[in-house]
Amino acid sequence: MAPGDVVPANTDPRGLVDAANDGRPPDLRTRLVERFIAFNTWPASRKLALLTGPVLLAHLVGSTVAHFGFDASANIDLARLDTFLGWWSGAVAGFFALSLWLVYTARDWRAVPYAWVAVYSLFIVWMLHLFGTMSSPHMLWYPAVITLWAIYFDERVGVFSAAYLFVWIVLVGVLEVQGVIDYAPLLLDRTVDAQRNLGWLSAHVLVTVVLLSLSFLLQWLALSVRRVQETRLRQANALLDRSMRLIRRYVPTQIADDILAGGAQATGDNERRRLTIFFSDLVGFTEIAERLDPEDLSRIINEYFSEMTAIAERNGGTVDELSGDAILVLFGAPRFTNDRDHALRSVRTALQMQEAVRVLNARWAADGIDVAFCVRMGINSGVVTIGHFGSPDRMKYTALGTHVNVAARLQAICEPAQILISQATWLLVNDRMECASRGDVQLKGLQRPVTTYQVIGPH
Repeated sequence: MAPGDVVPANTDPRGLVDAANDGRPPDLRTRLVERFIAFNTWPASRKLALLTGPVLLAHLVGSTVAHFGFDASANIDLARLDTFLGWWSGAVAGFFALSLWLVYTARDWRAVPYAWVAVYSLFIVWMLHLFGTMSSPHMLWYPAVITLWAIYFDERVGVFSAAYLFVWIVLVGVLEVQGVIDYAPLLLDRTVDAQRNLGWLSAHVLVTVVLLSLSFLLQWLALSVRRVQETRLRQANALLDRSMRLIRRYVPTQIADDILAGGAQATGDNERRRLTIFFSDLVGFTEIAERLDPEDLSRIINEYFSEMTAIAERNGGTVDELSGDAILVLFGAPRFTNDRDHALRSVRTALQMQEAVRVLNARWAADGIDVAFCVRMGINSGVVTIGHFGSPDRMKYTALGTHVNVAARLQAICEPAQILISQATWLLVNDRMECASRGDVQLKGLQRPVTTYQVIGPH
């Protein structure tokens, strides 16, 4: 990773699934479920193309087997059967060609699934009639295709298919009973004519209604459960999104991302780590606050903090504290690259902030607000204790140690509108940043003096 590259936060929701699986890759069932979820977002034309291709192949194979599978003694009108299967395969081929054209032209006709169901259902009814509506084992197709259409397309297509098929089967059955049309015209053995009576039709319709009701109930429940789960998931994600936006207003962004990913540490899991610590403070803020209207003060301080935190986060810093008019930013925690990279990020942040303050001052002056912010900045690098501190009910992620205090002290003695860094930071950035020596200073609370440098800018 090159210096200056920001380490991205893990905001990919798939990362949550991987975390829940202890980092293991998803199993076959999970992958199939994910594919099915993605499949449900496809347009109807693309779904139909995927369906009609295999169905067409199955029809061609089935027609061939049907033709050569019967002999002359099978009591089947083979010529009539071939004609029927040819028309059926031709209809499937037509829908396959139509769906491919719709996919190629990026069109999606909502009526396509209904047209497909209407035509295909007619062939199912025709097949039942040819073999005997009240005796054909092909009746099993009836509840099967209703469930298939409902799950494959949606429940509205399933409802349409159920009603459409039911009307046609009852109509054909009544016409057969009344002798308007022949019963099982494909069969040469006419002993099946004995089944052509109202009692047999009633029993057949009763069984059909029961199977249809159960099939429809199951597919309705399955689809309803899926939609309820999808709704609840969307609501949960929306609530989580709002919660995380709220948390990020009070917790550093990188820590909020760790909380979301389940990686936030508990008390006692703190560690020693070398960081670069950035401190800044506004010069004369108390006097500025006294002479500004509350509305103007609220506006400028919010704009100031918004701009400063945005700059820090773009450079991979963790905005640990906004206290009064002071800002504390940590580089190297919780995301770690290397010491030199952290130091360069912090100095770049400071330079960009100083430039942003000049832009803000000009904007406020143009709006008639009599204010001119001037910021002191101190930067130090060293080993600190980093982690979550506090009680089990309330915790704060921060850094503790002498080097944090050094950064704060450097900020306090820095000249207004300047950036003062320690020698520890200077050693990490001097080949990329032009700095002027400001000598040794004795800081409060330290026994040894600290060598300091003022940042001028990049080489």
